[in-house]
Order: sequence, then C-alpha cells, then structure tokens
Amino acid sequence: MIQVTADDRSLLSDLRNFMEPVEVLEPNGEIVGLFVPTNLERGKRLYDEKGSDIDWAEIERRAAEETGQGRKLYEIFEHFKTLTTDPMVLADLQQRIERLRAEDGCATREALQNLDSLGNS
Repeated sequence: MIQVTADDRSLLSDLRNFMEPVEVLEPNGEIVGLFVPTNLERGKRLYDEKGSDIDWAEIERRAAEETGQGRKLYEIFEHFKTLTTDPMVLADLQQRIERLRAEDGCATREALQNLDSLGNS
C-alpha cells in the first residue's frame, strides 16, 4: 500500500493525486489513518487503460534476449567517471569502485557461487 507523510504544507494537494487507498503517516512514522479516494473507479479505469498498452510478449522476448548482457556496478561507476571532472565526485566514485571490486573478488562470494553451481548441476 502507498504511504504518504502528513505535514502542514502538502498533504491535501498530495492526496488529490492518488487513485487508490493511501496510508497517512505522521512525520514520526505513526499511522494516522487510511485515505480512500471517492472515485476509485477512475483509478481502476486508468490502470486498465495503461495496462492494455503493455506488450507482455515483447517484454518476455527482450528479457530472454538480453539475459547475461548486464554490467557490474563498478563498471557502471567507471563509466560515470568519464562524465564528470568534479574531484569530489571522482573520488567518491573511485572509493565505490574499489569497494565493489573487493566485494566481487571476496572468498565468501566465490564460495557461495561455487555452492550455487554445485546445486544446479
């Protein structure tokens, strides 16, 4: 279920945008109550219209075709480094890259992968 935090500035304008029930929370996270829009049918109609635009066969085809073509997160961060000249951002990216590379080669991860491959054979 969607949750929205109540404050003095934006609750009413936020609630007008929802088309389904929403839990209303206090800033400290306590539940105040449940807001249910009066026109639930409008939301259902919009969801049905948008859902009919989805080509599930195309999604399945792409998922099958693109399997294994991903990149590791540290490789993506390395690409990000080519997009900036900010020294602080570059340093932050480098720290992340080093941490991810270390995790990628750690013995625990390799052991888990080996166990997983034994279970699949």
